[in-house]
Amino acid sequence: MGREHTPRELLGRAVATVRTEGVLELVHRSVPYLRRRRNRLWKQLLARMGGVPAARAYLRARRWVRPASITDTDPFARLWIDPARIDAQVRTTSKRWGRVVDGGWDRAVFPFDETSAYRSVVAHFQQGTPWSETAEFEQYRDRLEAGEQPKGCTTEDELEARFEELDAICDRIATDGYRSQPELWSDRPEYQRTVFYKWDRTIDPRLDEVTVSIGRDGRLLHSDRGDHRLAIAKLLECRTVPVLVRRRHIHWQSIRAEIAAATRPSDLTAQARRHLEHPDVRDLHEFELSATETETAATSGDRSPATVDE
Repeated sequence: MGREHTPRELLGRAVATVRTEGVLELVHRSVPYLRRRRNRLWKQLLARMGGVPAARAYLRARRWVRPASITDTDPFARLWIDPARIDAQVRTTSKRWGRVVDGGWDRAVFPFDETSAYRSVVAHFQQGTPWSETAEFEQYRDRLEAGEQPKGCTTEDELEARFEELDAICDRIATDGYRSQPELWSDRPEYQRTVFYKWDRTIDPRLDEVTVSIGRDGRLLHSDRGDHRLAIAKLLECRTVPVLVRRRHIHWQSIRAEIAAATRPSDLTAQARRHLEHPDVRDLHEFELSATETETAATSGDRSPATVDE
C-alpha cells in the first residue's frame, strides 16, 4: 500500500501545479482529495467511537428521524450467495451503508463480465497475461501519471505489487475456499492489522467484503468493492461468497416489509411470494413452502445471513 504524503510534500505538489497549470487546476485536483480526507476522518471517528457498533447506533438514530431512507435490517449482516447471481454492476455506486433509495439507479447497469476488473482477471488467470499488460492496470497507470493515488499507490511498482496480491488471493480461495473477512482477519499478524486500520476506507477492515445493491425486483447488483474477488470466485466456480448490502431499492424494501408482516404465505401478494427464497428475506419468515411455491421462488445461496464478527 502506498504511503501517505507529508504536509510538506503536498504543499510542494500544490505549488508545482499552480506554477505549471494554474490555480483552477489546483482547485480541480484538490476537491477529490478533500472529499476523501473528510470521509476518512469521519470513518476514523466512528472507529474510535466503537466501529461497527457505533455505526449501527448512528444508522438506528438516522432511521428514527428518516425511516424511509434506512433499511430495517442490520446494515452489516452478511448474505452468503452464489456468485453467479451477480451478473451486472451498477453505474452509480453507493459507499454508504444501509440506505434505501428510490429512482432508476437499479436499471442503469452493465454486465459484470464487461468490467475492466473481470476482463483483467480472465486475461491474467486464463490467458497468462501479466498484470502490467492488462487493460485495468493501464487505466490505473494513467491515473498515476495524472497525479492520483489509485488503490493508495504512488508508484507503478507499488501498483504492480497490489495487483500481484490477487495471485495469492486466488491461490488461497482455490485451496481453502472462500472465507469471510472476519475469518481472514483473525489470521492476520498484528503489523498487518495496524496497516489495514490506517489505510482501509471503511470503518472496520472486516467490512471489506464484496458489496452489492439490491434492485426493485430483488436483483443482486455488484456495487463498489471486491470486484476482483468476485471475478475470481466466478472463475473458480465457488458455490457461495459473503456479500454486504450497500443499498436497497425502495420497492424492494416494501417487499421485505410485506414479508416481515405476513403470518402465512396466503397473506402475501404474488410478487412477494416469488421472493420467499431470496437471500435478503430468508430471515424474515419461517413459512414452509409447497413444492410448487419452492420451484417458483427465486433461487438462493446455501448459507443463512451472518452478522459481522465483533
